[in-house]
Amino acid sequence: MSFPGVLEQKVFWALFFVTLLALMLRFSHFADLGIGNLFYASTIRSMGESWHNFFYASFDPSGAIAVDKPPLGLWLQVLSTKLFGLNAFGFIGPIALAGALAVPLVFVGAYRWFGLEVATIAAIVLAIFPESVATSRDSTMDALLMFVAMLSALIFVYSVENRPKLLLIWAVSLAVLFNIKFFEGLIFLPAAGVYIMVRWRNQLVEKASLIFGSGIIFIVCASLWMVAVELTNVDSRPLILNDPNNSPISLAVFYNGIERVFPSEVTIFQPIPDAPRYSAALQAIWAPAFGVGDAGLFRLFSGANGPLLGSILCFGLFGVLSILVTKRSLLNGPVLFWMIWFLTGLVLFSFSNRAPAHYIESFAPAIAIMGGLGIVRGLEYFGVFKILIAPLIFVFLVVYNFAVTTDYPVLREMLSYSLAGGIIIYILFGLLRTMTNLKIAMPILSIFLFFPLLTSAWIVSFSPRAQITQPNPVIYATEEFAWDTTSQNQSWRRVPAEKVLEKLPVDSSAKYRFGIDGVNNAGEAIAFTGEPILPVWNEYRRELMFPPDVLRGFLETGELRYLLLSQGRIALGLLDEVRDITGEYCEYDEALSADFKSWVVFECGR
Repeated sequence: MSFPGVLEQKVFWALFFVTLLALMLRFSHFADLGIGNLFYASTIRSMGESWHNFFYASFDPSGAIAVDKPPLGLWLQVLSTKLFGLNAFGFIGPIALAGALAVPLVFVGAYRWFGLEVATIAAIVLAIFPESVATSRDSTMDALLMFVAMLSALIFVYSVENRPKLLLIWAVSLAVLFNIKFFEGLIFLPAAGVYIMVRWRNQLVEKASLIFGSGIIFIVCASLWMVAVELTNVDSRPLILNDPNNSPISLAVFYNGIERVFPSEVTIFQPIPDAPRYSAALQAIWAPAFGVGDAGLFRLFSGANGPLLGSILCFGLFGVLSILVTKRSLLNGPVLFWMIWFLTGLVLFSFSNRAPAHYIESFAPAIAIMGGLGIVRGLEYFGVFKILIAPLIFVFLVVYNFAVTTDYPVLREMLSYSLAGGIIIYILFGLLRTMTNLKIAMPILSIFLFFPLLTSAWIVSFSPRAQITQPNPVIYATEEFAWDTTSQNQSWRRVPAEKVLEKLPVDSSAKYRFGIDGVNNAGEAIAFTGEPILPVWNEYRRELMFPPDVLRGFLETGELRYLLLSQGRIALGLLDEVRDITGEYCEYDEALSADFKSWVVFECGR
């Protein structure tokens, strides 16, 4: 019996329930999320202040600094805040919806090329993927990137297999990806190149003009915004954050390109000499969260990444191995594309300079599809050996997951529940006297699926955290960083922005309410107040935000009357250059400083 003459009923219901699961995990307790990642929240709020800020992706309301990302994804979030307000639905709603809708896209793609069983398992994997759930509940653009990447991948594979002229449309989708997060969105390009070489190996000359035309369309569409900004006089646009050349092209190539792959200049994550406590804290929390640990084969499978990523990545690896061992003929079809996409992402983020967990979104669909292929096709073609192979995989997963949850008692408990659930279901299958592939795979599925599902459920219940993926939420499953689910975003705030604004006299001649050390500190203050607050120091590069003469100009003209500086950073000597310049124009305000713990206030231009 068919459903609306297109899908069988079982296909429709599989798609319906897996989409519902994805929506539930991404939107449960949604209002508790607040405004998400404060760095991007400040940008989104500032971009909504004017068309100038909107176009240039201004980090602050005054339009002095542009964020270090392209604007396309942020434009969508700005429009969302105009519709739904400055709340979770405004800031995070589009991202959560994109993360959820990527699941039916994976189902549709896998169903078209690999059948219902693969499609269902692949969609479930993506729906419950802890990293994907956490990232979809944050205002970073990675979940949106994943959705567009999956859509682009479907267009590409379909065009190569059926409608070559659709490559021109695919080129436009690539440009959209580039303008969401630069090169992070193009990780599947090696897979696309290899796939074209294999599928069109006898038609490359014939298709050369089509391939060349697609490349031209991509370059033109991808560069429109960058060229427009590049051609704008630097005095008429914001300073571009984290690019010493103040160039969007340089920003894309270096800070968001080469520096992400290869070791770069000093960053916030590197130890500070003679500051062991500060360095230890960074290494314990922020560095692992941003994937700045030792590069190597086990980076994505160990530490805080293990419970968040490990099980699902093992799922994908099992898919790769089972296809290579059992059905290599599949490599002549679409599976080749998904496999190379998966392996490219795995290798890149295992050995790159930085690999935050949320970057995995860039190849999460490939992980899900390879996992579905591994379970279904692997066990199908292993023949008599599947009775031996399945238990071995089961034992490996149990040992691995117990190892990676050693330091996370909350997740260790959930792993125990997943084992119990798997055993119960396996017994039920046994009672039904069914000896199917599904029964043999059930112990594997109990670890692959139950444990990530429970971890995702914990992330959802844990939700009231302003920057849930930064640091990695798994860190808060330790006893040391035990999370109080009753607390709210405000308990994590570092900058007493509202209190500072109450105490500081309003100076109508000043362009900024106050300056502060650190981009993230400024972002937090802007996100919650919407006031023009200026970062004067960049913690990512440990240097002045502006050239010394520019900062002197702010102080000389009276555009900046007050500075709020961290006592900790002053004590570490990180703000010596700031102090040297401001010492010419500013004085320590003892009365105001007395009101703020760990902060000192300087009044300038007296």
